[in-house]
Amino acid sequence: MSRFIIYILFLINICLVQAQNPVFVPMSNVSKLPDVEFYDVIEDQQHYIWLAADKGLYRYNGKNYKHFSHPKQRGNSLFQLKFDAKNRLWCNNIYGQLFYVENSSLKLFYDASKLVNGQLANFEILENSIRLFTVIGIFDIDKSTKKVTEVFKGMCITNAKDGNNNYTFVINFEGDLERHRLYKFDSNTDTKILEITSSNRIQSPRIFAFKNIVFFTYKSSSGNLIYRIDKTKNTSKKVITPARLKNEIFYNVLNIENEYWFLTSSGVFVYRFENEIFTFKEQLFKTESITDVQVDFNNNYWFTTLDNGVFVVPNLNVRRTSLEFIDAKITASLALQNNQFVLGTNDGKLLFYNHNQLTKTLQLPGKKIIGKLFFDAQSEKLIVSINASESFVVNLKNDEILDVNNQFSVAKTFSKIDVNTLFYGNYRQGIVYKNPFNNPKQQILKESRVKASVVSNNHLFVSYIDGLYKYNTQTFNAEEITFNSKSLLVNTLTKTNGTVWVATQHNGLLKYENNTLKPSGIKLPENLQINAIYADGLVLWISTDAGLFQYHTKTHQLKSLSAQDGLNTAVNDFLILQNQIIVNLPKAFYTLPKSGTLFKDLKTAKVRVEAIKINDRDTVVKNNYKLPHNYNKIGLAFNSNGFQSNQHVNYQYRVKEIDTSWQNLPVNTHFVNFNSLSSGTYTFELKAQNLSAKQAVFATPITFIIAKPFWETYWFYGLVIATIIGLVWLYFRWRLQQKEVQRIAEIDRILTDKKITNLRLENLRSQMNPHFIFNALNSIQDYIISNEKELASSYLVKFSRLIRMYLDYSQQNEITLEEELNALKLYLELEKVRFEDELEYKITIDNQLKTKQIKVPSLFIQPYVENALKHGLLHKLSDRKLHIKAKIIQQNKLEITVKDNGIGRAQSEKLKRPNQQHKPFATKANEERVHLYKNKLKRDIAITTNDLYDENDVAAGTKVVITMPIH
Repeated sequence: MSRFIIYILFLINICLVQAQNPVFVPMSNVSKLPDVEFYDVIEDQQHYIWLAADKGLYRYNGKNYKHFSHPKQRGNSLFQLKFDAKNRLWCNNIYGQLFYVENSSLKLFYDASKLVNGQLANFEILENSIRLFTVIGIFDIDKSTKKVTEVFKGMCITNAKDGNNNYTFVINFEGDLERHRLYKFDSNTDTKILEITSSNRIQSPRIFAFKNIVFFTYKSSSGNLIYRIDKTKNTSKKVITPARLKNEIFYNVLNIENEYWFLTSSGVFVYRFENEIFTFKEQLFKTESITDVQVDFNNNYWFTTLDNGVFVVPNLNVRRTSLEFIDAKITASLALQNNQFVLGTNDGKLLFYNHNQLTKTLQLPGKKIIGKLFFDAQSEKLIVSINASESFVVNLKNDEILDVNNQFSVAKTFSKIDVNTLFYGNYRQGIVYKNPFNNPKQQILKESRVKASVVSNNHLFVSYIDGLYKYNTQTFNAEEITFNSKSLLVNTLTKTNGTVWVATQHNGLLKYENNTLKPSGIKLPENLQINAIYADGLVLWISTDAGLFQYHTKTHQLKSLSAQDGLNTAVNDFLILQNQIIVNLPKAFYTLPKSGTLFKDLKTAKVRVEAIKINDRDTVVKNNYKLPHNYNKIGLAFNSNGFQSNQHVNYQYRVKEIDTSWQNLPVNTHFVNFNSLSSGTYTFELKAQNLSAKQAVFATPITFIIAKPFWETYWFYGLVIATIIGLVWLYFRWRLQQKEVQRIAEIDRILTDKKITNLRLENLRSQMNPHFIFNALNSIQDYIISNEKELASSYLVKFSRLIRMYLDYSQQNEITLEEELNALKLYLELEKVRFEDELEYKITIDNQLKTKQIKVPSLFIQPYVENALKHGLLHKLSDRKLHIKAKIIQQNKLEITVKDNGIGRAQSEKLKRPNQQHKPFATKANEERVHLYKNKLKRDIAITTNDLYDENDVAAGTKVVITMPIH
């Protein structure tokens, strides 16, 4: 098969293309970066990041940038950011203006343009003055009086301060000879440390002072020279300049973690300096011009550049190697021995790495999608499973590739059981091979899709799509392992010292030990999907969509790497090597050292309330507010500084008078609004916590006292009570007046009742007219003469009953409708005798009427019946009919109809005698009663009289309609 082998050795320069860089985040991707050219970066005690840029001075709070400028500022660019003892930030410009920041504004300290002559002068902050190093000398500017005092005369080119000492490089002219001298200034004394005599001016001299050492550098015709200054002996010694630094431009030199970082136009060169020798460690960002580096409180590294803005390295240990040089994607990976590993691609390439350097590449026959790899250390053979019906075995001793057809195709997992036995699981079977590389014999354990496998304590654990099974490695007898009596869907398996760790789809992470399956006890974030889990001695490495976790099985300590470490991707698969972890991506891989420095102890910057709005208007932030009752709409904006704090800091608040428990705010929410607070005292408490930090930090509480409205004050209560007392007095006075009115009305009613009674008695007298009495007595006499004693007796009884009824009812204002109708029936029976039985009458009562409960004015209907008999029916010789009807009509009213078929009102008027032209007294009395009821007793009674006519328009009777409310 050697003729199918394409062996590719990459040249050294191709390997160098893969040089690793720390994972970094361009700040232009995080927020709107205000410039691309930056000179200095520094962090203050409140964890603000200050940036000196070509366009000015900016302060970053984790969300946005604030620009600082001064009206008298000449030019936008500012340089040399430094803090004084009061934590005030100082800076200057090339025009000689010195500025400092106080109370969030840029203030002009002194304009030294006449001293600097258009050169960017170094300055240092002393206790009582600012020391300025210019081309004409060294000057102290008093902080209080602004008085300028010359300290040293000479051309000062560069300076560096260490404690109370200043190291200054000065050019002195002695005739045509330039003397270049390095001085140490201690208080007001100067000590010459180094002198370089040259007829040519030295180029780019720089001094870099550190705690234990001072470096002096300059550029000569042969390249950069470096001197080490002995701070104690005040002597100097030239050291060997590393070849990589010979021709570089030094922007700055920093000491970080006891290493010296040379910031150049070719990135950062990191060296160790021991025994007077620089030892190269690494080069970072070699295509960038790095001007300054700041390590913030969470160990994020801020890099400023001259032409590419600012970028941040969240974790210097997390490195990224790009694989853009290959036209394929990584589909498989495998750890080999020590720090070696191999990557498989989707075009059949095998990339072999040693210490992150590509050592060789093998090409399989044809473009194959490599799906799974397995390395047998004993035979040094690599199984390559293809995502098709193919597989290969690569002998790593001679790189020979053997096509083994579909023996290991579409593999999902491999586990070596013993020297001669291998478990192989694919998408449809679990198979055990005896002698897998030489005359293999297979045994199918189960026909089902395999997901993962591991060997522990002489047992093979296999996860199928339909459950987790445990096999004896001698007999391969199977036993299903269940959890809560249910089958498990397991994604991945690993082992540590006899414990099998089981990452399930629905039951989280479990562990199997002492023949028992139980929860792992690892406090991972909730609802976290585990993608892969591998053991490294006593340590578990767990990959998830939220990053990578490390768990120590003995100390039970859990650590994590996430987006805050630059690992801002879902970790699916990874490799554990001897000294590092490899996290695979399709076109790159991350390298993570297994040392303790990998994990950061993240902190939370102090949280501060930055803005307060009251009734939608900005106000000065302070700790206590006393507000009127209508100033009760309050909004608070707050922030905790730090790199991407808006994504990684969680805020909680409570208002003691309202909340007893802390209220969570969504991530990236930096404000709280309260609308229409009632009067009272409210103390707003706020705390913030980095999602990966152990402790929260608390803001200074802010108290709002909202005054009561005037209607809730004591004087208002007194006014209300006085008003109520006055109203009560007025009410009772009004009630007395009302009672007096009622008394007068009662007297009026009594008088009215008396008048009605009088009218009723008069009505009675009219009803009992002489004709009626005379006729009644004549009838009784006729019965007696005719010896009709029984009829006379019956008539006399009815007559006496009627007289008794009239006398009884006339004493009452109202009687029941039943009593009124009974009296009317008795009256009609007597009248019928008078009409010699030539009278037919009918009384109809609606079934809905409750005649025993309905009240009507006493003897009210009888006068209208009498009129019908006397004036309508009396003059008619035959067919006399009278119909009285009582019923309920709309609106709960009683309607009584008296209808006769007499001669009509017009004909009756003609038959009256001349002395009878006036209206009958009973009718007149009833009309007066109606008037009294309406106006005095507020009872709506209506009476209408209608003339009836036949089809020939001849009078056919009269109809009287009486309506009154039912009560």
